[in-house]
Parts: sequence; C-alpha cells; structure tokens
Amino acid sequence: MNRRFLTNTTALGAVGALATAIAPSTAQAADGIKLGLGGQFKAAYMATFDDDSEGELGNDHNTDGFFNDAEIWFHGSTVLDNGLEVGAHVELEGETDADQIDEAFVFFSGGFGEVQIGSNDDALGGSCLLPPGGTGNFSAFSPNQWGANNSGILSDDVVALTSNAACVGVDDKQDAQKIIYHTPVFGGFQLTASYTPNGGDETHSDGVGPHVGMPFNNNGESRHNFSAYGTYSFEGDGWGLDAGAGGSWEGHVEQQTGPDRKRQDFYQAALNLTFGNFAIGGVFEYFKNLVDQGAHFDDDGDFFSDHDVDAWVAGGGAAYTMDAWTLGVQYSHQDAEDDGAGADFTMDRAMVIGNYALGPGINLDGEVAYTWIDTSPEADNVLDDYQALELGLGTVITF
Repeated sequence: MNRRFLTNTTALGAVGALATAIAPSTAQAADGIKLGLGGQFKAAYMATFDDDSEGELGNDHNTDGFFNDAEIWFHGSTVLDNGLEVGAHVELEGETDADQIDEAFVFFSGGFGEVQIGSNDDALGGSCLLPPGGTGNFSAFSPNQWGANNSGILSDDVVALTSNAACVGVDDKQDAQKIIYHTPVFGGFQLTASYTPNGGDETHSDGVGPHVGMPFNNNGESRHNFSAYGTYSFEGDGWGLDAGAGGSWEGHVEQQTGPDRKRQDFYQAALNLTFGNFAIGGVFEYFKNLVDQGAHFDDDGDFFSDHDVDAWVAGGGAAYTMDAWTLGVQYSHQDAEDDGAGADFTMDRAMVIGNYALGPGINLDGEVAYTWIDTSPEADNVLDDYQALELGLGTVITF
C-alpha cells in the first residue's frame, strides 16, 4: 500500500470527527467518486549458485530464471463540501495468483486524520521503516526477489522465518480485513493504529463478503488483533532523520485439539539518517512466540514436535546517490532460538545493490547477494551450512 501522509495540525477524535463530517446536511459533493488507474510492474532476471549436490537445498532447482510481480491499482476519491475526502483503493494482481486481489479498502480523510476500512496491512506492516540501500526488487529484508533456495524447506526439526523479514505483523493473513487510523502529522510525529477482528479473514471465501452469520474461527487462528506504529521525521540543514517503532499483538488464539498455540507479540524499531546524498540506517524486529506450541497432531493427522521459538531479525543498510545512480549495501541477520525439541537457526544475508533512474517512474536495478545458514545443534536435514550466491538484474516501472 502507498502510505498517505497527513499534514493537518488540528486533530479531533477520529470517530467523532468522522461522524460529524458525514452529517447529511453538509456532506454534498459536486462530483461522485471516479476511479483512476495506476500500478507497478517489477521484473528481474536472476541466477543462483548454491549447494546443489544430491540431498542439498539447491538440488533439482533451476540455476536461473525470469520473475515478475505486477499490480494494477484502481484509486479514486472525492471531496465533500465540508472538506471530508472519501475514496476507494483496489489492487489487482497482474498475473494469475491465489491472492488475485491484494489490498482493497475505502478511506475517509480530513482534519482528524484518515480512517481506512478493508483488506490491508496492519499498522506495523504498513507503516514500518526499513534501512536504505534496497530497491523495488532487491533487499536483505524479505525482498520482492530472493534467489537462495531456503524458502519452504523448514521442517519439524527447525522452525524459523523463511526470509529475514523485519516488517511483519501478527495477522494470519497479512491483508486480513481491518480498520486503520492514521493521525495527522504533528511536528514530524505520526501514529498509526489498527484493529483486526479475525487474523485469517481476508476474502469473501473466508466469510467476510456478503454473508449470513459470522465467520468461523479455525483451530489456531488469531482474532481481536491490535497494532500500533509511530514515526518521526525531521529535516535539518543538510541532514535528516526518520525513526519508527511499534508493535503487533494477537488478542486471542482459537483453541484446538491438544496444546493450544500461545499468542504472538511482535515488536519493531528502525532509525535512518541522511547526510546530503548519503543515507544510513538500521532495523530490529523481535518475534515473541513465533511458534510456541506443545507436541500435537494437526487436523490432517501429521505430528509436530514441541516448539518454543522466539526469533529476531536485525540489520542495516547504506546508500549513496549521485545524479541518477544509487549504490547501496545491506546486511541482515536472523536468529531463531527453540527451547523445545527443534534446533536453533541463524541466517545471514549480505549484498551490494545498484539502481539507475532511467526516467520518471522507470528504474533499473541489480544485485550481488550472499546468503548462509547455520543450525545448532546440527539439524537432521539439508538446512545446515547452506550457502548461496545470487546475481540479479531487474526493472521497476510505476505508472
């Protein structure tokens, strides 16, 4: 989602102000809402050279390939006579996808801030900061393109994040239906808060479209989730600062046969500094109870060992811009400690990234990245001591 920054200096209570703003006697608009088109297209060619012998992660994986991620955005709004802006935003995936509609919400914006209702990221996931140096395709923090073949192979021996993500909320589905409130900006400060009734309910097939009755609570699913994230921005004489901090909390986890999963609490903080054309920053996210559940059989009859996993991701980045060129470096580290039956897990990723602004909304980017994994004690699977070198060249077009 494209975050909207509000610069009004007068705030009222969000609910009261919204109710007042839409009073029938004053809520007339000269024109109704008309949707315009926008979007983005990300494409990349990547090659990965990793441990690919028989029994290793890279075995049976292609060395190179072309990859893309496209979205078409429908966005429109109108301003009522009382100054209230009312609009809608829908994001359609440009390729066939299980999640064909990405984010879709309505919004109400005015002197009180902005309220959004619909399918969207929670406050932490939508407002969090990451270090400089990354591009639309490439990053050390859960990028759009990740060539190392570690995704999807975590087993009952090892429980961890499949990438070094550092901008993650607790909702079971990232874009679950929710309400979000952005305050106006006061002296560089802004707060975003969100409430998710059920962390697994995003689409009509989840029961949140036209309906009779309320959505079903699945085993182990979260509900009544809350998130809050605050940011601060300052522009000095030749230098600037951006800081952010917040958290995301599960309110309740649905009971299930066997031991229940404990509620997750995630916390994130980031700080970025700019000095002329140079930028540097760092980020940290802590995942309390990433997985904390005793040994059990799932609904399909599969057995899972006892796991008590807390994890954290930390890293930094820097970038230098000269005319249309930007050169960046980034590093990230994940540490997942299991006090249950699984092995501890670490994953590191270091990379050099380049970007060239070919024209307005048109960028070329490239990367050289190295990823390595370790487990302790050595897990009885192919994760331990995995290493991968990846090369990438891509483009990001925004329209």
